[in-house]
Amino acid sequence: MSEEECEQYRVLIRQSIFASWRNKSRASPLQEIYLDVVRRVRELIETGDWDLDFAQYPRSKRTIDRRVNETASPKFYPHGVVMVVAVSAGVYMPNPQLFMFKQEPNKKSRC
Repeated sequence: MSEEECEQYRVLIRQSIFASWRNKSRASPLQEIYLDVVRRVRELIETGDWDLDFAQYPRSKRTIDRRVNETASPKFYPHGVVMVVAVSAGVYMPNPQLFMFKQEPNKKSRC
């Protein structure tokens, strides 16, 4: 499996985790991530949007699980904050730090 194909799987995994968080407001278990990624790979193959240099079938669950672990590893984010974190064994969510923002203190109004 090429590094480019691994990166494409990590992108699909991040999209799956963020979509689940947005649509269901909960973390994603590995099985759910796997099924979503396989569905997306099949769609991309059918539409011709999957790189022809990549395997023309979804990879095994074990291979995708490894890519999920990589997606949560700081090693793959050299320029910033990890985008995905494990909340427990086999359960992932977007990094809460991505949603934090600095709030200005309440200003007292003078009348």
